[in-house]
Amino acid sequence: MSQQPPQPPAVPPAPPAPPAPPALPARPQRKQVELIVPVRTLLLIAAFGAAVMLALLSLGALLSIFVAGVLALGLDPVVSALVERGWPRGRAALTVFVGLFLAAFLIIAITVGPLWGQVHDFIEHLPEYWDDLTSSRAFETFVSSGNQDTVRNALKDLASGLPEAATTLLGVAGGVFGSLLSLVTLSFLALFLLMERPKITDWLFGFAHPAVEARWRPILEESIRAVSSSLIGNVAISCVAGTVAGLSAWAFGLPFPIVLAVIAAFLDLIPQVGATIAAVILVAVALTVSPLAAGGMLVIQLIYQQIENYVVYPLVYRRAVELTAFTTIVSVLVASSILGVVGAILAVPFAAVLKIVIREAGRPRRERMESMRAPVAAVETPAGAAAD
Repeated sequence: MSQQPPQPPAVPPAPPAPPAPPALPARPQRKQVELIVPVRTLLLIAAFGAAVMLALLSLGALLSIFVAGVLALGLDPVVSALVERGWPRGRAALTVFVGLFLAAFLIIAITVGPLWGQVHDFIEHLPEYWDDLTSSRAFETFVSSGNQDTVRNALKDLASGLPEAATTLLGVAGGVFGSLLSLVTLSFLALFLLMERPKITDWLFGFAHPAVEARWRPILEESIRAVSSSLIGNVAISCVAGTVAGLSAWAFGLPFPIVLAVIAAFLDLIPQVGATIAAVILVAVALTVSPLAAGGMLVIQLIYQQIENYVVYPLVYRRAVELTAFTTIVSVLVASSILGVVGAILAVPFAAVLKIVIREAGRPRRERMESMRAPVAAVETPAGAAAD
């Protein structure tokens, strides 16, 4: 029996090789993007930049056009009422402006007349005042105490300052003339806008879709009525405030009662703030008469302001423009910081127009939200009733 040769021991298997690290993804190559801007787009951008630059350079003229436009819109319902009676629009607009200028001239004549009379009386009595001053013991003591040089030097300084004062006076006169010229230009601009308002409106809506015109033309008419109601109502309230101030000033014996009445009326044109400033001025002038007059004036102004804020303003503004007191004050602050006193006066009509436009612009979305809430409310209402 043959023996088999011994077999070699079994070799253990080799351990598996570690897995190869994953290959990194190939880095994508950047593609070059070519931006093509049409020539028409470049022309539109250039035209927009030129329009912005032109607007910045002619900001004063644009503000004048804005004020004239607001004035024209404020008078538009009055002119439209005359047109409905058969008047030609040009004649109706001219008649309204002539009446407005006559009213302004009458107010100026009533104000300047008494003031000029008081100044004329002061000039006529100036020699008497000088005689009383020079004959007083205090003046004689001042002169006899060696102050002649002081008086002489003061007169020299006054004489040397006369040319500068004359230059300043001429500058003030030039400013007044420039203001009058701007006022005349503004008035004619408002008159022409008032005459051409229907044509301008039809021309602008001619570029719009008929559905857009049907939606926004009533909004435009509503905005015009709001501007007119706020401006005319503001003037009416100011006339009442001026009448109350003038009568109370006359009753307490204050100087220049007509002038004080006109000042109070003009200040009352500024909503929410002007009446308070006018009351402070009236009480300060009343203090020069007597403390009793100042106290009486203060009581009258406080009572009238309560009536104006809680009776007159709600009747005029809430029905016309539907603005809260907070909205009114904020609009006055913002507009006065931009246009000064004119902006404060025009703040309420501008805020009213802005509210009307925003309300109409958001109307479709509000209607969609209401339609989405309706099924939810219909589901929740029976469940709540069953729980009860």
